[in-house]
Amino acid sequence: MLVALGRLSSFCHFISASESGLLRSFLACAKARTEPAGDGCQSRERADDLLAARHGLSEVFLRTAMEDGEVAGVPDLRHWLLSRIIAADHLYLSECEAKGPAEVHPALLEVMRRDLHQMQVLAETPWADLLADAGERGVQNEGLCAAPSVGGELKQRFEQSDDWADLAEDLGCFVHEHGRGEYLRFCAFRLEGEGADLALKPIRHFATFPLDWLEGNEARIRILEQNTLNFLAGHRAHNALIWGPRGGGKSTLIRALVGKFYARGLRAIEITPSCYGKLADLFALVRGRRQRFIGVLDNISLDRGDANLHVLLRILDGGLEEAPDNLVFYATSNYKDLVDREGERPQGLGLMQVDGDRQPNLVNQAIQPEFYDPQQLQRLDEERALDDRFALKVFLDLPHKQLYQAMVLSYAQRAGIAVDAEELLADFEVWRMRHNHDLVGGRTARDFIFYYLPEYQRRQGS
Repeated sequence: MLVALGRLSSFCHFISASESGLLRSFLACAKARTEPAGDGCQSRERADDLLAARHGLSEVFLRTAMEDGEVAGVPDLRHWLLSRIIAADHLYLSECEAKGPAEVHPALLEVMRRDLHQMQVLAETPWADLLADAGERGVQNEGLCAAPSVGGELKQRFEQSDDWADLAEDLGCFVHEHGRGEYLRFCAFRLEGEGADLALKPIRHFATFPLDWLEGNEARIRILEQNTLNFLAGHRAHNALIWGPRGGGKSTLIRALVGKFYARGLRAIEITPSCYGKLADLFALVRGRRQRFIGVLDNISLDRGDANLHVLLRILDGGLEEAPDNLVFYATSNYKDLVDREGERPQGLGLMQVDGDRQPNLVNQAIQPEFYDPQQLQRLDEERALDDRFALKVFLDLPHKQLYQAMVLSYAQRAGIAVDAEELLADFEVWRMRHNHDLVGGRTARDFIFYYLPEYQRRQGS
């Protein structure tokens, strides 16, 4: 078993370095238990070492199972290794995901077959037998993890197979169709880390929202939904800027789209301003994945002279590296103009786009002001260039009074609040004015229901 662990290829990342160290320690302790002991004290020490190594491994198994949300007991070594194969980071599988098993180099397939054989040797470790003596010190047999909802059928085939190497191509086909690892299971991710440690970390509790709950702006929402459907169909979709006053549902709209189309492979990547400089590395993280990603630039707004302006200009459209076809950017902002120009306006008429030479390009009819800046228009063009990186600009307006009152009633009905509409709306108006909600959108309606529901339920209980 120790030999099998050492024979895994350099392409194989089923097991991390720290996990490999724990597994080696456990196997070494188990091997020592089979050797003659000098006395009873040495035998007890070896049993204690085996038990400590077992505890270290079991913590890894339990942590993995809890992160996957599939715990029905603590998995043993075999079930842990099977879960790692389904979610593996292996060069063969990354190639399968990008272009399909039939197009992968045969030598790489052979490497995968050998790695699967070594993993099977490890998986057949007599876990319970190795712990039999230590079991007298209180170790109980672990339960098993429930079969995962994603890849459960394939995992069962590995369970029943006499030779895991025979399933290498089937595993490649599964990855090509569904993707692999955390990208398969989670809706959304954060870009975190630095340099070689930069990675997409899953957001394990995604704040989903039903798309049909977004009332008002339906025609504008359909524009973004159609762009997203085009993206999922494999077409080159547009970057989109969703702008409008606060509380209008801009960020919620993106979350609702991801929730609705998760089953079709749509994922979100939360990108904070501190990560703008890392966006070039994001391309490599998502390129070739089966999932399609929306890079979410939430509440974006830049000051004049912000260094991030040039980073975003280059990444969104203008760099030498072609953007992955499975990545698009959706930004939200309270402003249509993403760079604050502090009220600056061009002097004179400036350049004009006209047909032919029928009208000369003049600035104040060739009369220069006293403090004329000949490059001001170019600087303004540079600042406006970020806006142009978003081909779609979708404005979400706040609802008029009749519509936001209808939203309050609709949310109340969904929450199970059965109160006379006139009474509820009167309470809403008092609440919003008392708490200075001068602009009323979906967020305000939702927050009022959060406030109102506990008191309503107390009254119903009494």
